[in-house]
Amino acid sequence: MKRFPGAKHFAGAVGTATKAGLSGKTEKLTNLLPFILIAIELYKDPEVFEFMMSAVESEDDLWTWIDFIAQSVAVQGGLSILASNGAEPQIKSNRVLDWLIPKAYAEKKSRAQVGQDVIKVMKPIAKSVAKNGGDPKHFTKGLKNFLKEIVDPDNANWAKALTSGATLRYITALAGTKLRAFMRSSKNWRVNRWVVLMALVFLNEEQKNGKLNIPQNRWNNLVADAFSGFAWKQHGAMFQLTQVLYYHLQHRFAEGPAIITIEGFRPAYMLINGQRSKKPYGRLIDVVVSDGDGGEVWVETKSVAGKFKKAWFTQSLKAKKSDSSGSGVQLTEPRDYYRQFFHDMRMNDEFISQVNELRVLPEEGGETNSEYLWYFHDFNISAETTNRPTGDDITLAQHQFCKLPKKENNSQLYKDNFAGTPNVMKAQCIAKKNNIQLRNTSSYFKDLLEVFAGDLGISDIVDIAKQIDSGI
Repeated sequence: MKRFPGAKHFAGAVGTATKAGLSGKTEKLTNLLPFILIAIELYKDPEVFEFMMSAVESEDDLWTWIDFIAQSVAVQGGLSILASNGAEPQIKSNRVLDWLIPKAYAEKKSRAQVGQDVIKVMKPIAKSVAKNGGDPKHFTKGLKNFLKEIVDPDNANWAKALTSGATLRYITALAGTKLRAFMRSSKNWRVNRWVVLMALVFLNEEQKNGKLNIPQNRWNNLVADAFSGFAWKQHGAMFQLTQVLYYHLQHRFAEGPAIITIEGFRPAYMLINGQRSKKPYGRLIDVVVSDGDGGEVWVETKSVAGKFKKAWFTQSLKAKKSDSSGSGVQLTEPRDYYRQFFHDMRMNDEFISQVNELRVLPEEGGETNSEYLWYFHDFNISAETTNRPTGDDITLAQHQFCKLPKKENNSQLYKDNFAGTPNVMKAQCIAKKNNIQLRNTSSYFKDLLEVFAGDLGISDIVDIAKQIDSGI
């Protein structure tokens, strides 16, 4: 067994509890004794005990673990103070202990039984943190946040997570404001919160283990947007996250295509009268997926409420100005939809001019796509002020997207950049109109979490989720 600097804080915790007890505040003493008894059992499992002690770097951290053990004891059905191995206690009363330990702990499970319950919860967490190169101290921070949240009577049902190692590991990985938002604000999310949780934690671990190769800065930005104070950013990021999760799970466990990157930079020049534009259009593709044959599939994700407006799809190739308050803070999504779609379409292998392709593509970063997909989020939420997109909205988008650009010399534009005339390319766009479609995520809890529960080791998360959120 290793030596742990955190052990020195135990004396401080005893002193703190004693001082509080002498002043009539016995809560800390009440929680301390179960911790001591259960810690004796945890000591018998070096992996769990070492994980716990490695997670403590202050007395405050130690109190987090003391509170965790106390709450775990309560959730597991209580602790018999006098029975250490399940045997009947020989002492029927102990007044010294009576005022320290609530009756909820009396004549319940033995400390050996409760100790095994806690070990069962903590062992997969310890293994996972070690496997993913994590820091046990980070788990303590998340645990502290979680314990604070479940003190609120409105969150009392969440204490069930203390019985599930996988659930506790995933929830505490959020920590801070993200954990609070997950527990308190997620009922208004357009995606099931457990699907979002899985995307955030599982995909992050896949990156660390080299199984998902996407740039860390782009991932960090996407996660930040998912918890942004701006609704349009939050909705869009969460929908994008679910698509990353969808494609990656299909790749890992169902022989689906691999994700190449997210927010993929795919610039291209526009040829104007045979000459390159001064600068390429620096298009960012939400999700770039392999087509399995050396090419790319570009996936654009949009989470917007209906009813769609024609003005969102104005046939302009000029950049739209950001809609802001004048303070420089962008409040709503700039709807450059047509310009974005036109770029994706003209960079498709069936649309791009084969003669001028090398002039359209920049020397660095230029790629075409074998398929372009535009997904508009079909969501189910209870907010009365938000309408989900409909089939009519998609029909409008398909129709507007396939129109020719306005205020352009289209004959020359298409001659320079496309494989056919304006009318031929328009007809081809219409033939591929189903590339623009609704994408419903309401079944993702079942289709992703339940279907892949065995592969992911999250069967207990699925069970706990169903207990906390009835009707999933």
